[in-house]
Amino acid sequence: MAIHPVSVKNTFGSHFILWSIFLPLLALIFVPLFMPDQTLTQPEVEMVASLGVDTAAMTQNVDTRFASMFVESGIMAKTQEFFGTTKGGVLDFSNGWIHGVWLMLYKATWRFFALKSIFLLPILVLSIAAAVDGFTVRATKKYRFENSNPVFFYSSMHIMVLMFGLFAFLPLAPFSLSAMALLTIVLLLVGGIWLTTSNFQTGS
Repeated sequence: MAIHPVSVKNTFGSHFILWSIFLPLLALIFVPLFMPDQTLTQPEVEMVASLGVDTAAMTQNVDTRFASMFVESGIMAKTQEFFGTTKGGVLDFSNGWIHGVWLMLYKATWRFFALKSIFLLPILVLSIAAAVDGFTVRATKKYRFENSNPVFFYSSMHIMVLMFGLFAFLPLAPFSLSAMALLTIVLLLVGGIWLTTSNFQTGS
């Protein structure tokens, strides 16, 4: 049974499910209806290459993985056959939609490998450093009997959850990714982690 964001009582949990599961699923269903051409843009590929990724080798790896999971297993052929059984205008529409879905899934797979190559290690290092420093500030506040700022805590927690969710949504985003947008998300994520940990359950 699918988890609906509204069914989760915790606000942070419901927002995370919304961004990381519900919206990507909706995007995969509805974006190909209106924009079936979900191929990677050349500026995005060049942006990834400019950040030190061997895009040719990565693309070959993605092609192999994608073919193994979806082509050789017969999943792609079966879905294309299923949505291509009717006649007339419905046939053209359903064929266009399922073709757009598979283009989108390929783009998401390529972006996943690209984002993992670029951001996995920096995010881990920066997030751990931010959390350690934030908890150090938290311990100092507790030692001095200072109160934490609940507005900072809840705001930063929402920002952090939003950024984690955006990273899950980015592979399926219907627009071309840019280095500035990715850098902004990383900085907001790290800043959210620091503010959350530095204001987490402090004070008397």
